Amino acid sequence: MIRVRPSEPTLEDFDEILPTLNASRNSVYFVPQNGVFAPNMRVFVTYPYASDPGSINQEFLGTVTRVDKLPGDKQGVAVELLMPIFIGTRETIRRLT
Repeated sequence: MIRVRPSEPTLEDFDEILPTLNASRNSVYFVPQNGVFAPNMRVFVTYPYASDPGSINQEFLGTVTRVDKLPGDKQGVAVELLMPIFIGTRETIRRLT
């Protein structure tokens, strides 16, 4: 499971929790419920995602690299995971330099 949400304000706000169809170390592919995804769109991706208490979820900044048209007006969306997002400021600064 993954959680996907916009990294910038958009006209259509979304926050989806859904399964992946394919995943690798640096990317995920999924079919969202909404059709607002476009190439080069920046998103926050929590991967893997679990809602259980005490779950350790890692959030990433990602960019949409591909949007496939699927039957039934669905989209297949590929996202490249660019960098992890850390809660602590010191860790974030160290990763960026």
